Amino acid sequence: MAGLDLKRLGELGLIEAVRRRAQSSRAAGAWLKGIGDDAAVLRPRAGCDLVVTSDALIEDVHFRWRTTDAGSLGRKALAVNLSDVAAMGARPLGFLLAWGLPEDARPEAVEGVLGGLLAQARAAGCPLVGGDTVRAPAWMLTVTAFGEVARGRALLRSGAKPGDRVLVSGDIGGSALGLAALESGAAARPGLAPFVRRHLRPAPPWRSGPLLARARFVHAAIDLSDGLLRDLGHVAEESGVRLRLDVERLPLARGLRARAAELGLDPLGLALAGGEDYELALCVAARAPGVNELARRFQCRLTEIGVVERGRGVVCQRADVSFEPASYPFEHFKPVYDRSEK
Repeated sequence: MAGLDLKRLGELGLIEAVRRRAQSSRAAGAWLKGIGDDAAVLRPRAGCDLVVTSDALIEDVHFRWRTTDAGSLGRKALAVNLSDVAAMGARPLGFLLAWGLPEDARPEAVEGVLGGLLAQARAAGCPLVGGDTVRAPAWMLTVTAFGEVARGRALLRSGAKPGDRVLVSGDIGGSALGLAALESGAAARPGLAPFVRRHLRPAPPWRSGPLLARARFVHAAIDLSDGLLRDLGHVAEESGVRLRLDVERLPLARGLRARAAELGLDPLGLALAGGEDYELALCVAARAPGVNELARRFQCRLTEIGVVERGRGVVCQRADVSFEPASYPFEHFKPVYDRSEK
């Protein structure tokens, strides 16, 4: 693959190359105008609300070139936004890409990232419709994704009610183990490849979003990007409730316990605080169908992990005994408190 050589193409040449490649992911209908004007033109369907989300991936903050490949990076840049769209109960419509590229960016890396992005776009029916290209001191990818949901049916963090059941899709903890394997240089060890792949190429259940929004008994939802504890903490805070989790019921990724032990890691800590699972957590009414029926309806595997109560925060329990987790989620900016503020 020759790649996209910035020194040969220049800014305008790169934009035109992106435009040509993006044609194959164009979706008719909502987008009246895509790449080629000062802004894209979107007309949501009658009776729908617009959902908008944005996520950034920055070199040496969110990824390192020594532990990722260009195609995976491109796919992930869009996938993490599709996860947010799904958590709102929305169907993806399209996305904008603002990317900062170093002058010496490898042509094959530029080509690979764009190829990964557009492959994910085609799979999700979520076309690239515009954005910006700038020179930057390091790689920076910011995707802004759009979705639509039936008017008034967006799933919010603030809808959980005492008595609700707490469910989570798929499995958790695998991405955090994959990252640990990559960072420690252990990625090539037997049995770790699925976890590495899970970290580099997340596959959020974005198809489930509109199905969730149609179900009147789904009261709240959130995607699991920052770790189960932190993300469910947002639901507890916004809803003014307490979520009680049974950690013995958490759907740990297959093989997580054994592989984590080999690396000297706590599998429960990876599941509770590791992050980047990009699964969905739901609060559903007590009267909602059983988990197997819900999994069939929503087209994703589901596990019931807890209940919503009156109170505040998130409480973990094992064998009916509450305990304090040993691991806490990552923060970009950790607050520093004066003793008088504690």
